[in-house]
Amino acid sequence: MLRELTVILLALALANFTLLAANEPGDVESAAVEIKGDVAAAAEGWSLIEQGALLIDVRSAAEFERGHIEGALNVPHTDIDAITAVIGEDRSRSVVLYCGSGRRAGLSQEMLEELGYEGVFNASGFSALQVTQP
Repeated sequence: MLRELTVILLALALANFTLLAANEPGDVESAAVEIKGDVAAAAEGWSLIEQGALLIDVRSAAEFERGHIEGALNVPHTDIDAITAVIGEDRSRSVVLYCGSGRRAGLSQEMLEELGYEGVFNASGFSALQVTQP
């Protein structure tokens, strides 16, 4: 619990600060880092992943190729049949979904729950998962 709280606090601190990038001595530009998604949900998602949950990135193949969480399977949110095939017959299987901001993962979660899947969790956005990664 303390570790999860520490991760959440660190993620919140990172989300509220601006990173400074120095190109040359004396030449400093500021670059805001935008974290999309819910960092608390992302931290909870990591807890489930560490316990063996199946991790599914529901973004497009192009988004997945630009970067993804190691070990994630890429199944676009528009293909619910493929998502259910990846999850398998066990409708209580622990599954963590994420996308760019959490919206598409939320849509996928709703569709899966309507189909009777019970162990599905929306860990929100890719960048939120990145900053909360243990």
